[in-house]
Amino acid sequence: MIEPKELRIEISAVKLTKFQKQYMNLATKNAHLDSTIPECRVFRYMRQRNKYAELKIMCKRKQDLERSFMEWAYNLAERSLKQKYQQFGFRWQKNSSYADLFLKWARYLIAYEPSTYYPVGYIFFRFEVAKGHTAVTIYGLHVEESYRNLGLGTHMMKTLEILAHRLGVEVLIIGIAKRDEALKRFLHRLGFTEDKSEMSINSEYEVLVAPTMCYKIMEAHRTSTISFH
Repeated sequence: MIEPKELRIEISAVKLTKFQKQYMNLATKNAHLDSTIPECRVFRYMRQRNKYAELKIMCKRKQDLERSFMEWAYNLAERSLKQKYQQFGFRWQKNSSYADLFLKWARYLIAYEPSTYYPVGYIFFRFEVAKGHTAVTIYGLHVEESYRNLGLGTHMMKTLEILAHRLGVEVLIIGIAKRDEALKRFLHRLGFTEDKSEMSINSEYEVLVAPTMCYKIMEAHRTSTISFH
């Protein structure tokens, strides 16, 4: 009897893309994303010397949020980005930036004060299929000024990676201005690298990609040889 050295299942690119889109539709419809990140939902930080405070983290769909949150989210984005955009020579397009927050697919990872439920930071993202992979595409990461430099942004980005991994999402994607060196350094520390295939599309922007743990596990499995004895 001849023993096979490898077991491979072939699937066409069309069928794979169809499956990926159906899979991402399930993630998009999931109304209980908090349950996938239970250990990440508290962010503890030092507010004063030897005194710690906590923020809570939740993940919500656009339709689960009040309009007052959307107003705050836009206001924070404008305060965070408008001046920077103008320094880079870009136009701040208020109408489109505001409208994007209300799109049906919009998802939010939100940090908030547990005593007042007042939000202090958020990541705006969506589930989709991009570059041949299941993906979380990030459209904004914003933190109120008084809560910056505490590690909150890092905690939220790592939480999003864990969320993506547990939902079977392979990569995180974000587009940034090439001249935004501070944001670029932050993302590089988190494992993002430049996507060379996007270099010629827009000379002012670049796309950064980071694999999730899910992708790393799948890639290791794909490249390994399954032997039968």
